[in-house]
Amino acid sequence: MSKGPRDYKAEYARRITRGLEQGLSRSQARGHPKPLEPAKATITKATKSVGTRKPAKAPKFDRRLEDGFRALRDGQTLTASAKSVRVSPERLRRYVAETGMAERKGNRWIIGPDVRPRIMQMFSNGEAVKITVDPDEARLVGAYHSAVGRFLNTNDPDFLGLFDGQSVTDITGKSYPFETDPNALYRLSETGSESFEDVYRIVV
Repeated sequence: MSKGPRDYKAEYARRITRGLEQGLSRSQARGHPKPLEPAKATITKATKSVGTRKPAKAPKFDRRLEDGFRALRDGQTLTASAKSVRVSPERLRRYVAETGMAERKGNRWIIGPDVRPRIMQMFSNGEAVKITVDPDEARLVGAYHSAVGRFLNTNDPDFLGLFDGQSVTDITGKSYPFETDPNALYRLSETGSESFEDVYRIVV
């Protein structure tokens, strides 16, 4: 027995209805979410009946897209920012929106403070360690790495003086003293540990 022609209009209406019942917006249900909307909502059995949805999963950290985000933060347009890192504007727009750090209002992007934790490497107690810190502590670790680099290039320990006896605190409250012993830093620089750039990433 042959099937009749498909009723695409009715199928579309059912699709929209199912999406709305699951807590999606109409644009999400259509499969064309707005820039600040996730592509779909994850519904649990406990929340499905009331139509609420779980928050969208944060995007995976992407160094190239973060560079594009930085260009946008510095005042470039989205199109120019995307071009500077060789990605499509749509891809950068989605990443920026999903970080939760920016919102499109009219023709402008309103970008808030970046409070995301950072995973970084530093030298502490004679070892290379990876720590997760807030932005303020991250800037301190970055300054320390810069000082260590100058020391290694010049053999002048005065560059380390600012960090002697100082420490940084990770997001759990654990303290890590900065390694400033010249011999330890010479040894650590020769161990082949990962570079600062290879380790550094934002927790998104």
